[in-house]
Amino acid sequence: MRPIILLLFLLFFSSCKAQSSSNALKNELLDIYKSDQLYRAEMAKVKPTDIKIVELVHKQDSLDAINLKRVVFILDSMGYPKRHVYGDSAGLATFFVIQHADIKYQEKYLPVFEQAAKDKEMQWKNVVYMIDRVRLEKGQKQLYGTQIQPLKDPVTGYLTDKAMIAPIEDEANLNERRAKVGLGTIEQEAKEFGIKYIPTKK
Repeated sequence: MRPIILLLFLLFFSSCKAQSSSNALKNELLDIYKSDQLYRAEMAKVKPTDIKIVELVHKQDSLDAINLKRVVFILDSMGYPKRHVYGDSAGLATFFVIQHADIKYQEKYLPVFEQAAKDKEMQWKNVVYMIDRVRLEKGQKQLYGTQIQPLKDPVTGYLTDKAMIAPIEDEANLNERRAKVGLGTIEQEAKEFGIKYIPTKK
């Protein structure tokens, strides 16, 4: 009888230890999620030409460097954090950190996020932002119209406060692709950013 009791105790202890470890990682990822958005929220309120942007970018870059090391370790060791264990925000923390990292990290981990979307661990409408970003970085046109670019002054060549939707592949079927991944129309998105969307003429 004693061996059975001991076994049950060990199983219970192991379960509690695993649960404690999961909670610790969940809380850590939630902290990463918050710090990833910390100064970006402020940057969104400042004009691109405002000198304050430089200070905010520097502060966010410091946090990003710390977060990236930890997220890379997590993704390499366990893959995308399962939502039923860690919740949506904890898993998305890994996505946003990689989304804001260099192209080499985006290319490496994009398949991980695509598989997570296929497994319904995260939404496709998040993943397509990285798909578009990677394509643009590689000199290709985006597929979903999620990326905007600042307009340059045609005379001075300097960036202005105005923006445009980055070039799009197969623009005629854009809204159909967006609908399949849970995004609204490109016209709606452009309006949210105060951009007048004009389809490219063939």
